[in-house]
Amino acid sequence: MKFGESRSVRSLTLALLAVVGLMLSLIGPLSPATIAQNPDCRPLTTGTPVPEIADVPELPGFEVPDGAIEVTFGYIPVSIFAPVFVAYEKGYFAEQGLDLTLEVLPGGSDMVLLTATGDMDMAIAGVGPAYWNAHSQDLGLEIVAPGHMEGGPVASPLMISLASCAEGTFASVADLEGKRVSVNAPGATELWLDIALETGGLSIEDVDLQYMSFPDAVVALEAGALDAAIVGEPLATQAEQDGLAVRLLPDFPVQGIQPTVIFGSEEWMVSNPEAATGIVAAYLRASRDLTENFNDPLNLAIIEQYTGVPAQLIAASVKPVYSTDGSVNLDSLSQLQTFFGERGLLDYDEDIDPATMVNSSYVEAALESIGE
Repeated sequence: MKFGESRSVRSLTLALLAVVGLMLSLIGPLSPATIAQNPDCRPLTTGTPVPEIADVPELPGFEVPDGAIEVTFGYIPVSIFAPVFVAYEKGYFAEQGLDLTLEVLPGGSDMVLLTATGDMDMAIAGVGPAYWNAHSQDLGLEIVAPGHMEGGPVASPLMISLASCAEGTFASVADLEGKRVSVNAPGATELWLDIALETGGLSIEDVDLQYMSFPDAVVALEAGALDAAIVGEPLATQAEQDGLAVRLLPDFPVQGIQPTVIFGSEEWMVSNPEAATGIVAAYLRASRDLTENFNDPLNLAIIEQYTGVPAQLIAASVKPVYSTDGSVNLDSLSQLQTFFGERGLLDYDEDIDPATMVNSSYVEAALESIGE
């Protein structure tokens, strides 16, 4: 969903923001002490020195070998999916004999549809209702590798505008009851929001749920069109450093849940097993790079290109956690299925065994190539 507003509303919004900007220029930036009246939304990074990066390197470039297998791969441009960007730009996919076309999409539902219809070969996204329903209908999708997990604080925090924080409009998560709160798309991020709201005695059913891409959500927060939003890193840190938004809830108990996976068209992967294995091998190799040193200047330069956030801010952002051994967490899949089922979003009655959704053979073959 794209954020929009009428010309008159936009003019009024810009005028109000100008007034706020003038006030901030007179009193100086809001510091954590200034916002102490609202302890649950202290800025996590505003006022924190941003790491200096003396020399952000140019991307090295790579050559796709002759006869490379063409693969269309979907992703969302946030740091939880950084292994995809890193593997692409460092030439790890090309080294596997692959010619990748990366497709940007706002959420997993579109990727499920495109992969099920054969318009996309593989993707990385959250395991949302669309995926479960597609599997129940035998549409030929298969999970082949893990995505990310969260550390503490989380890399997808619950944010509000700086103005509402300074005014004390939302002193706690409980104040969001009945308010407009967004996630990027229907899917696993809804579980994140529900768990975040539970810390204030609410659930996802207690808010006016909106769907808005992460960049648009930041704009909408600033303009007052949204009251709160889950925002993925590094956009969360950029919004904070730009004085647009702060984290109402920088951390909540989602550690240990693995909401994202790599999946693909079963028909395509059976026909191209080496290509599917190559995707997994390159992804795991990049996951290891980021786990070893996320803030390596080359990694930061790559992530900057894909997210539009300066490397210095990415270095200051909260980092996701990646699986380096390729194990898919079946308990996490069960938790997602239960959550969506309780909300009436699944088109079937009998639970699916998550183990039937995962084909670990591609990880096993990839580990033979890159090592345990």
